[in-house]
Amino acid sequence: MNKAFVRILILVVLAAGIVLTFNYREHFDVAALEAWVADAGIVAPLLFIGLYTLATVLFMPGSVLTLAGGALFGPTSGTLCNLIGATSGALLAFLVARYLASD
Repeated sequence: MNKAFVRILILVVLAAGIVLTFNYREHFDVAALEAWVADAGIVAPLLFIGLYTLATVLFMPGSVLTLAGGALFGPTSGTLCNLIGATSGALLAFLVARYLASD
């Protein structure tokens, strides 16, 4: 696969994700997140971390997710989930930026 094609593909997927996030921002609220994570059961923290990671890359506000993480998992586990999600999101954003603007 051509390297330029992969870069364009990553850019298109990222732009589409940002546009979808912007268009459906009314559906991202704490009550919907709480219901979605509560239905996940034992994998709820992993699901929350994955959502936080994607939200970081797609420019969603982190304050809502941070408060929701504390409310859903308690102060200790919520802090841990928030830190892991934010750090992995920052790492993913760095990798996307590095490979999109490497030359």
